[in-house]
Amino acid sequence: MKVLLVANYEPDAQNSMLAFRRVLERELPRLGCEVRVAAPPQRVLRFAPSARWRKWFAYIDKFVLFIPSLVRQARWADVVHVTDHSNGMYIPWLGSRPAAITCHDVIAIQAARGMVEGWHVGRSGRLFQRLIVRGLARADVIACVSDLTRRDLLALDLAQPSKVVLARNGLNDEFLPVPPAESQALLARLGLRPQEPYLLHVGADLPRKNRRRVLETFIALHERAAAASRPALVQRLVFVGPELGPELAQLAQRHVVADRITTLQGLSHAELRAAYAGATALLFPSLQEGFGWPVIEAQACGCPVFTSDLAPMNEIGGEGAVYVDPDDPVAMAEAIELATPRLAELRQEGLANAALYTPGQMAAAYVAAYRLAIEKHEAKR
Repeated sequence: MKVLLVANYEPDAQNSMLAFRRVLERELPRLGCEVRVAAPPQRVLRFAPSARWRKWFAYIDKFVLFIPSLVRQARWADVVHVTDHSNGMYIPWLGSRPAAITCHDVIAIQAARGMVEGWHVGRSGRLFQRLIVRGLARADVIACVSDLTRRDLLALDLAQPSKVVLARNGLNDEFLPVPPAESQALLARLGLRPQEPYLLHVGADLPRKNRRRVLETFIALHERAAAASRPALVQRLVFVGPELGPELAQLAQRHVVADRITTLQGLSHAELRAAYAGATALLFPSLQEGFGWPVIEAQACGCPVFTSDLAPMNEIGGEGAVYVDPDDPVAMAEAIELATPRLAELRQEGLANAALYTPGQMAAAYVAAYRLAIEKHEAKR
């Protein structure tokens, strides 16, 4: 089977989407597929006169200059796979080729329809989402990465149920436990000391990532420990992501924990693995996700996970996670304290759960989706 993967524009730096494509590019040939990748090259973006113009120059690269090349490359394929639903507007250009598309989430579509509190979408954003929706409607098969994404897609009436399949993500890189000596050396390079146990959060500074509640949980852990005249379970809070904004920085100052907070950016893969492996636990109280990569990444590295009792987190974390109310930092602190005696057990259960999310099982699900896309496309002719 000849498969053309339509990948993301590299200057957009959508690292998880780029990693997703690399996994398919590596795994599909092991299942007998011949694979090529089509992605918009950077041509006019480099001539953008200022940051204000970058988005519009990138649009020319992605949605004007790339189209003729995509049309030519699609002729080679038995099936074309658009690997990110945000590129759904490419599907009408695929001509007579069967088309599959991966839907990672529908959060931006919901936001464009006014369904996400606090997320304002401008006119161009709403137009963009309408084009994505049209592309989804034209696809022969839509592969959803989680049960929640599938349910949300169908609830929005974006596709007929018969063409929506489940293709759960596999780990998109090598996430494994790190030997203690190697982990400590890498963590020391990041300014983290082995005698200072830390709570970890991985994610962007978006309202739905719920960083404020992470900080409030850390504060609650310290206040509860002080009230009981005992050391806190964790001495440091580590955010893998942007620096704290002014509001959170002021909150940390008021509660005298600012000097106990570390933010890390630009980690190598080895450093990220070490950050997971060295943490007392990952706290991931996200309010909305399409899949929730950090949950299984942490588990695969032997890190206990505390995450929202919301889908998809409570669908993918299995027995290896503790599920918490993401709006209640005191309850999250209590849950972490109560689970302390069984952290070793959580590590083992997490490792077992993460082992279910292999790149091989993901690739096999896509081969089945491609066959279905070809079958459905032929039935329409």
